[in-house]
This record gives sequence, C-alpha cells and structure tokens, in this order.
Amino acid sequence: MTQKKDTENLINYNGTLTSANAPVFAVDNRAFRYGDGLFESIRIINGAMPLFHYHYPRLVHACEMLKLQLDKKFNATYFKTQILKVAKAKGLEENSRARLSIFRTAGGYYLPKSSKAEYIIEIRPLTEQGFELNHRGFKIDLYAEVEKPVSKLSSFKTCNALIYVLAALHRKEQGLDDCMLVNWKSRIIESIDSNIFIVKNGIVHTPPLAEGCVAGVMRDYVLHLLEKLNIEFIESPLSLEEVFTADEMFLTNAIHGVKWVGEYKSKKYDLKLAATLSEAMNKDLLNKW
Repeated sequence: MTQKKDTENLINYNGTLTSANAPVFAVDNRAFRYGDGLFESIRIINGAMPLFHYHYPRLVHACEMLKLQLDKKFNATYFKTQILKVAKAKGLEENSRARLSIFRTAGGYYLPKSSKAEYIIEIRPLTEQGFELNHRGFKIDLYAEVEKPVSKLSSFKTCNALIYVLAALHRKEQGLDDCMLVNWKSRIIESIDSNIFIVKNGIVHTPPLAEGCVAGVMRDYVLHLLEKLNIEFIESPLSLEEVFTADEMFLTNAIHGVKWVGEYKSKKYDLKLAATLSEAMNKDLLNKW
C-alpha cells in the first residue's frame, strides 16, 4: 500500500518544495536577526493571481530600495510559476493566499556579507469565494500608542512589522475588528493590514503615500476602479475629525478586497459605495480568469 504524501505543510524555498516543519534557516538568517527583507500577500483565485501585475512591480521597487539583488531569472513569470507550483501541490490553487517572502542571504552583522536575495513561498487556504463583502460592518478604533514613522520605507511591506503586531494585540484586547494607525502628525494613515478610504458628500478620500501608509496593491487597483467608474476621489491627509464626519468608511487589501467599516466609537457609517466597488471588482477581476 502506497503511503499518501503529506502536502499540508509544504513550502517553496528557493524553488524547492520542502516541509515547513524541516529545518530551513540557520540562526544567522537576516530576516530573523535584522528584519532584512520584505513580503507580498497575494490572492489566488481559480488558478490565477488577478492582481499580480500590481504585486510584481512593487516587489521589484522594494528590492531596489533595500538593495536586495534579485537573480536574473526572478521575473514575474518565474514567481507566478513558483507560487502555483506549491499551491497545486497542496491542492489550493482554486482559493488561497500566498505569502512571498524575500530576504537577504545569511551572513554578516549590520553590513551583509552578500546582498543576494532568497525567498520562501507559503500557501494558506481561504474560505471566502472571490472578494466577499462583509455584511456586518467592522468595529474599529484608534491605535496611537506607537506612531508609524514616515520615510522611504513606509510604503513597503518589510519584515519589520512590530507596529502592526502591537496594533493587532490591541485589537484583540479591545474586541475590535481592526485598528487605525497614525503617523507622527497624529493623522490617520491605514489600518493593521489595509488601506483606508472614507466617503464624504459623494467624494472618496484616502491618505497619500507621503503620509506613511503602505502602497497597497488593492489601494492602487481601487483608485483605478474609481476612475473607471467616474467616481471623484482625492488623495489627501485624513484627520480624526474627517473620519468622524465621513458618511462611509471602508478598508482594502489584496486578500479580502473591500471591507465595510460599520462603526468607530459612537460614529456609524453607511454601506453604499463599498458595495458598489466590491461588485464591480468581482466582475472586473474574476470574469477574466
């Protein structure tokens, strides 16, 4: 009798499928020691990655900023192939999320011995079919104990994510669905894992990247979709007062699409444009694959 191969814990490490339970890193791994790396969270639907043409340029830009040297073969087609290789091996190519982590090869102290890039791909299943809009509005609040610094690194998803870890702990302690983060000017910039949009008098507002928010893949796509739908939008700093006086608020990220925020403290928000965008997004992205 042939023993069934266990694929549940498979990962892709530099092109080789291996068990996540097997030793992979030495103690001098630079992502562990210094947060010396970055990552992309990528949605897989029906064997395709509908937003990969947004993910890959951001990944390349981030590697250039961090002075990570990508192998010449690490083009968009290569990474798509490697992601789907592990997704198919796990039977998760129809509906899942991939995490592509890229980090500098081990060695050195603050000064690396090499800037060659390595990678790991992890795949996790999802229950949501497509980009499902939540029917119960998120309950959110402010996390302002640590302000997010504004720099050239602010817009990238690096391996240094302590502020998001602390905000997530606060979310759990307070029984919330998410938390808004602030920059050094105490202005709203993003949530734990999403970009923030508000709607006021029919106009959509979202913080510009100069405020310190992540350059979200779904953020870019939603701005494109708003333009396509002839919906007016403005990239402008968001104060707490503007959040409190908004008619609607929603969050966006590459895994879940659009999520409606129902309340912030005593403030209640409508569900209108978020529903329109979610429907348009699913038609635009999913009908192509």
